[in-house]
Amino acid sequence: MKSVFLSAAVVGAMLAAPAVVTPAAAQPGWNPNAFWRGAPGGTWERIQFLQNRISRGISDGSLNRGEGARAQAQLNNIRRQAWQMRRRDGGQLNARDNAWLQRELDNLSRRLRWARHNGW
Repeated sequence: MKSVFLSAAVVGAMLAAPAVVTPAAAQPGWNPNAFWRGAPGGTWERIQFLQNRISRGISDGSLNRGEGARAQAQLNNIRRQAWQMRRRDGGQLNARDNAWLQRELDNLSRRLRWARHNGW
């Protein structure tokens, strides 16, 4: 009789385990595109959004001086490249340049999030 109860408990645990360890991507309501929660979509607005995140991280202590300086230097580089691309193309960013800038901003945002939570 004990083995029947033990078997039932093992089967029950095996059936319940996948519900507990289901990855976030498989859970209903999870949106993989929600990375930029509350952030604007335009390139220049995203640059300003990241500038605010860096400033906030430095002021609240979640970024130390070195991490803040590194993030600021990377953002300044992206900003400078955006201005150069825009100047080269007559005041507008072409689609390829805009996609490249958006990728760079995504990468910086991920590094910034990592630094704020784990250290750079």
